[in-house]
Amino acid sequence: MFVVKLINLEPYVSKMKTTLLGLAVAISSIGAASAAPQTVGGVTWDPDYGIDFSSSSVQMHQIFEEDGTARGYGIISTMNGTGQAQFCPNCELTIVFGGYTPVSMDGAITKYTGGFVNIFMNDGPSTINPYDPLTMNDGNVGLGTLWLSLEGHEYNGATLQGTLNSQMPPNLSGLGQLDVVGGVAAQYFDTNAQIDGADMSFSTSFTQPYPGDMNHVVGTGNFYGLTSPVPEPSTYLMMGAGMLTLAALRRRKQR
Repeated sequence: MFVVKLINLEPYVSKMKTTLLGLAVAISSIGAASAAPQTVGGVTWDPDYGIDFSSSSVQMHQIFEEDGTARGYGIISTMNGTGQAQFCPNCELTIVFGGYTPVSMDGAITKYTGGFVNIFMNDGPSTINPYDPLTMNDGNVGLGTLWLSLEGHEYNGATLQGTLNSQMPPNLSGLGQLDVVGGVAAQYFDTNAQIDGADMSFSTSFTQPYPGDMNHVVGTGNFYGLTSPVPEPSTYLMMGAGMLTLAALRRRKQR
């Protein structure tokens, strides 16, 4: 003869409801956190800005080496609608790029492959005047912490497409795609939200020859992308604790 033992599940159900409520609050806090300005490695931006993510440089240098590869450097002037004093107080973000190799030419258009772009946060002494391109050189850019490291993302056979709009005066423009590969802010920018799954897109415009060097031009640049808020470790701990509680309750019910 079998005896069926009835178990009062009401206490367990109540605990499960409480745990599920805690999980819901933890998960909702992830979305709520995205509303606050994000600070990473000394740099602050608003992920809820209408065209997140966007940054611009009013001072960019591009240099063509003897083999045709393109490299250069610059400084970031704005980020998600704020100036340097707001997004990087008491610091600066400089850009160093290179390794763009020409692979084909069709009229005024040159396609490049390869390439890298590194962004550095420097909170130490600086000799750069962000409004004067002549104060920038190979020796005073790329200092400090590697904030974001990117490499060229090939799309339609190119990581960068350059167009020569005019020779005299020089007028060059470029469009390209980038993938995040490192830096302290990498996890916030690795979103695959641009064309062909790239993480960021960029555009450049160079209209001013550098004094005494026709292979060196000065202009502007823009980065476009999408940032993703990363949950705080405490949020992960809350969710993990909730899952463990649910598992323990299930085991007790099965006994």
